[in-house]
Amino acid sequence: MASEPLRTPGMVEFAQCRGQVAVIRLVGRCSFQNSAYLQKAAEVCERELGPCSFVLDLDRCESMDSTFLGVLAGIALRQRQVGQSNLIAVNVSPRLRRSMSLLGLTHVLDLRDRQPDGQAVQQVEVGESDRIAMSRAEQVAHMIQAHHRLIELDSGNEIRFDDVMKYLEESLSRAREIEQKQDNGAGHLHPSTNSQPNSKPR
Repeated sequence: MASEPLRTPGMVEFAQCRGQVAVIRLVGRCSFQNSAYLQKAAEVCERELGPCSFVLDLDRCESMDSTFLGVLAGIALRQRQVGQSNLIAVNVSPRLRRSMSLLGLTHVLDLRDRQPDGQAVQQVEVGESDRIAMSRAEQVAHMIQAHHRLIELDSGNEIRFDDVMKYLEESLSRAREIEQKQDNGAGHLHPSTNSQPNSKPR
């Protein structure tokens, strides 16, 4: 089944600072619609720079939903696992601070008022900030994984997102069923060239 573009109302950019530090800038509304691109941006930074630390610039970020926060939690947890310092988040609004604190991200994020001094930003690359190709099932699976990261971060999130997880699991089952039916239907559209349904028996 062909994947559909994942449109993003916000934008993710990434650049290199002095040393092995990558700055990720978030612009606009950060949600499940563009959270996969945050994950991709982190992976590209690590590929370009090798093991590195991250600075998240939220100066122009309007909001984050739980899926986006879950992807952010996953990046922060991975940083800890490989022995890197905590992910630094700068220019965090009071509203985002409350959300991060409520879900436990303050345990793995270093919240600061501004970017650390002495780090001159140099552009590395800006990728596909408007879309990522994902099927509906892939989108839902991505959302489930993001919420698992929040639960891994804080056990209290298991109760908090219990209804959300049930809904997402049901949505994933439905999406997979639909895609399976579509795949089966596509197969029926291409009968074998050897078959001759209109030939008369002799």
